[in-house]
Amino acid sequence: MEWLKIVGISLVMISLGFTILKVIAKRSLNEMSIFNIFLILMLANILSEPLKTNNLIELIIPVTMIVVTFFIYSYLLSTNKWAKKIKNDPIVLIRHGNIDEKGLSKAKMTITEILAELRYKGYAHVKDVEFAILEETGKISIIPNVAKRPVNTSDLSIVTGYEGVPVPLIIDGAIQYDNLAKINLSPEQLIKLLGMQGYSLDMIKTISLAVLDENKRIVIDQNDDINQGNIDQKQQSLTKKIQEDIKAGKKEPEDQDLGPIDDYIKI
Repeated sequence: MEWLKIVGISLVMISLGFTILKVIAKRSLNEMSIFNIFLILMLANILSEPLKTNNLIELIIPVTMIVVTFFIYSYLLSTNKWAKKIKNDPIVLIRHGNIDEKGLSKAKMTITEILAELRYKGYAHVKDVEFAILEETGKISIIPNVAKRPVNTSDLSIVTGYEGVPVPLIIDGAIQYDNLAKINLSPEQLIKLLGMQGYSLDMIKTISLAVLDENKRIVIDQNDDINQGNIDQKQQSLTKKIQEDIKAGKKEPEDQDLGPIDDYIKI
């Protein structure tokens, strides 16, 4: 049947396209180079051809060439000689608190656009910025001057300890067995540690997130939303009743006398 053939070809194209994109599109679209975006557009156009011609054989050569071209391009970027010729050089838009008009012209940007970008990054004045640089990906990097730089612990001569990445042990009531294996923690040990914090085996499904921090402590965020997660029906009913009792004992904002604040709001 013709429609089954079209469905089959479509599934093949989707699978093939997804596989190739996993290879050539490691970053989000706005972080890719112009050449990578060009390859993706070519790939999309080529993958649509079999739906028109019903010929998969003609697809092999151009798709193979795209993949090979990507690897050649990636290799050339790793060499200093060719990288300088292929990559776009960063463009300085603001230098030492002054707008670089030549850089704006080269980047095809207007002053209002760079000012909007500064406001988006939290800088109201050009003088607050030491450098603003248009990177190859199209993003603008902003380096504030010393007076506007956020204070960090080294400025205050404070020595901080190492902070590792917390390891998720439970997500949405489900134990993450892969993560347990990485830190050499058995499910039985996890249950024992949870029990020390008052959580039984049946209560695990009420935990939204449990992570192991850098101090080997389990930090738990319990699911307080009765509309999501795996909270059992009895607990949902009890929680809902408590919330309804609290709501019944509260006045609505418009019924409360807020004094001068209420007058200000009405104005």
